[in-house]
Parts: sequence; structure tokens; C-alpha cells
Amino acid sequence: MFDINHKRWISVFIWQVSYVILKHSHYAAAECNVCQSNQAACINTTSYYLCFGGDTPVMDELYHCQKGFDCTDLNAICIQSSSQRRPSCGDTSLCGLCSAHRNHVFACMSRTTFRMCYGALRPIGPTGYCPEGYVCDAKSNTVCVPQNLANEVTCDMVAEEEGNGNGGGQTPTTTTTTTTTPPSTGEGGENETTSTPKPNENLTAQQVCEQINQIGLYETSPTDPYCKRYVHCYKANGSIKGMEYLCSSGAYYHIQQKKCVFNKPSYCL
Repeated sequence: MFDINHKRWISVFIWQVSYVILKHSHYAAAECNVCQSNQAACINTTSYYLCFGGDTPVMDELYHCQKGFDCTDLNAICIQSSSQRRPSCGDTSLCGLCSAHRNHVFACMSRTTFRMCYGALRPIGPTGYCPEGYVCDAKSNTVCVPQNLANEVTCDMVAEEEGNGNGGGQTPTTTTTTTTTPPSTGEGGENETTSTPKPNENLTAQQVCEQINQIGLYETSPTDPYCKRYVHCYKANGSIKGMEYLCSSGAYYHIQQKKCVFNKPSYCL
């Protein structure tokens, strides 16, 4: 009887260990905004772009899964949420938010990049990079933690510097309106020429930031009618960079205030 129970206990233990390993290995392989075999590039747990046979997501239109469904790498793309299977892309609602850390010390900008906040509401420091094998964790005071020890990644988005950002592809021909701004009080401290994209142009986050040429939070192009998406422009290694994010649950991007707010603007669907 002891041998039978002992063998049964060992079998259960091995199954549990195998399940945990498989679960975490799937999570480690998940990437956001990357074209999958089903021709979808999930940008968060429920939204995705289509790839149409290419290696770069086509950002002309953002698609959304129905409530209770997750974006996956399966043929149906949107599969009913289950604790047994993680979405292809994790949560991006905390990307770039200083409030994700309990003391507003830093904000995770992607899986492996961060910016310091110094108690402010928005990150104001230069972009920092986690060592290889580490990810940004807003629940930790050490900023970056070993990837195999992280239960969840605060901002599950691949940094553009890792080759999976919003850049790539041919830059479309666009018409811009150029205005000269007063001396900047932010990074640089010199007169900058700002090129403002038209709201209906189909531009990537990187292209939006290159035209605006200033750091901050700006509307996507074309403008998101639901006011959930926005573009974060920042400087890294002396050049302007752009990444697209989503406001946290229950928040909306305010075009005039250039930030996420909890009071839904009247022009949002």
C-alpha cells in the first residue's frame, strides 16, 4: 500500500512540476506586436493588428477580441479566456506609468527598458536598459529582476531596440504642416522644428514621433475614436523614439491634455 501511494504521489508531483514549467515557458516565449503564424500581432491581451503575410504588423486598423476572449497564436486568434493558457501578449496597461510602482520611483517602458520618475506622475529620466536575462518589474525596488523569477512582466511589450518595435517597412509619403516652437524647456534646450501629422494619416508610432520631434504623449495617426491608444515619444541615445500604448482600464487619452484621464471626453466613442 505504501509503494502504491508513494508512486501516486510522485506522479502527481511530476505532473505539477511539468505544468508549471510549461506554463512559464509559454509565457517567456510570448511577445507583443510580433507577427504570429496566424497572421495576427497581439499588442495586448485583447487587441491585435493583422500582418497579411508579412513580417511587420499593418497598423492601419486595430482589431479587438470580444469581452471574455484573449488574443492568441491560434487560427481563431481570439480564444475564450482560460487560466490554463496565457494570451500571446501580456498586459500593457501599465506601460509608461509611474503609478505602477508604489513609490513612483520608475516606470517600465517595455519588457526590458525603464525610465525614472523621481516621484512624478510621468517618467522624466532617460531610458534605462535591463541586463540580458532580466525584465522590468514595477513591484520590485530593484527595477530589473531575473526573467525566470518574474511571475508577471509589468509592461509586456518588446522594446524597439530589440528589433521588434513599431519601426520597419517603407515610410509612406505624407504631407505635413511645419511650425517653429519656442525654446524647449525639456530635453535638448534648443529651438526645435515641430512637424505635426494630420489626424487621418496612417503612421506608425515611430513616424508620429519623428514628425512631432518632441517628447511627450500624443494621439495616434489615425486618431483612435475610442481614445484608448496613444503614442509615447521619448529620446534614447540622442534620437527620438516612439511606442504605442493603451491607457489603463477605465481611462481615456485626452487629446488636449495629452495624458490618460478617467473622465471620458465627449468626442470618444
